[in-house]
Amino acid sequence: MIKHSARFILSAAIISAFLFSAHALSDYFSVSFPAPLSAMLALFLALQLGIVKLHWLTSGAHPLLNYMPLFFVPAAAAIIEHVELVARYWLPLLLCLVIVPLIGLFIIGTIMQRLGKEQ
Repeated sequence: MIKHSARFILSAAIISAFLFSAHALSDYFSVSFPAPLSAMLALFLALQLGIVKLHWLTSGAHPLLNYMPLFFVPAAAAIIEHVELVARYWLPLLLCLVIVPLIGLFIIGTIMQRLGKEQ
């Protein structure tokens, strides 16, 4: 019991350290990139480089993964609750959620290619 608790605390401490570090760096450099995403990327790199071992994280990450679907249930319930509204306005929703971001990515990619050729 104590060994399992110690593993859980170590795992939670490692995950929390990456998250707090990402928040601190994000605040220090005034970056608008989401800190949880940069923490996940840093943790992934640490795992790939062997700095952090996977078995150090499993006891703390396993409960998070078990309950992760609960975070998505409210969004899915809201969509199901308003299915008539979604059915009525599917085209504007499609444009806003898919087409407009694709056009934005295309424009940004084109601009970056032209700027890269000038340098």
